[in-house]
Amino acid sequence: MINLLYGGNQKAYDGMMISLISIANNTKEPLNVFILTMNLSDVESRNQPISNIRAEYLEEILKRKNIESKVTLLDITDLFRQEMGHSKNIKSFYTPYTFLRLFADTLPLPDKVLYLDTDTMANGDIAPLFNKDITGYEFAGVKDNLGRFFISPNYMNAGVLLFNLAEVRKTGLFKKAREMCNNKKMAFPDQTALNKLNKKKYFLPRCYNEQYKLRKDTVIQHFSKSIRFFPFYHTVNIKPWQVDKIHDVYHLNAYDGVLYEYLAHVANLRLKGIY
Repeated sequence: MINLLYGGNQKAYDGMMISLISIANNTKEPLNVFILTMNLSDVESRNQPISNIRAEYLEEILKRKNIESKVTLLDITDLFRQEMGHSKNIKSFYTPYTFLRLFADTLPLPDKVLYLDTDTMANGDIAPLFNKDITGYEFAGVKDNLGRFFISPNYMNAGVLLFNLAEVRKTGLFKKAREMCNNKKMAFPDQTALNKLNKKKYFLPRCYNEQYKLRKDTVIQHFSKSIRFFPFYHTVNIKPWQVDKIHDVYHLNAYDGVLYEYLAHVANLRLKGIY
């Protein structure tokens, strides 16, 4: 069984659905999915938690592909407010929901989990990634496509991280990261904290977090912001749920089966009145 971890508000739901469909379509292994959410609507109105009924629908999708798969929703609003409610980074360019993963060490999660941002899609079987031996390491990840040039040669992207929670609990890494995010204003808060405080990095090959474009060996594609130089210098930040832009701007059709399945589920959710 592959243990997966996501975090987000209701606006991240579409990304979770797409990511999970793509993963389930590419592996025979059952998926044990944990979704962390919270209610921060007082900070910003869009910060509504993912509902139980939506999480249950995700489980229905996965069980059609493998009956042993399951989804567990964990609302950690109180825990977050108690420890990070007054963080200096609570309002930044990035959603505070990225901090949710930093609470994984405090929750009843398996010792090994694969954390994924909600703008990731699988183009291959993730089982070999999950089965990597990271004994003695707190987590494994891929170098950041931009950060390795502009921040540090070994700066990791936090969109795909294989967590060894047994080691994290031993070293206190996440607790230190939460404290750092509370007290120091940063451009890339939790990502930078994990990079600075982690003592021993396990570097994964690029194919497990491809941040630029789909390649033949890509297992996980991360639709993060990237720089384009032609026909002129500009940045692009198109997400999987922006289906028309995936086609029109990226000219990418490799995920059409997943995206059309996603759109069919959205239509069904609308009929049920839960979207």
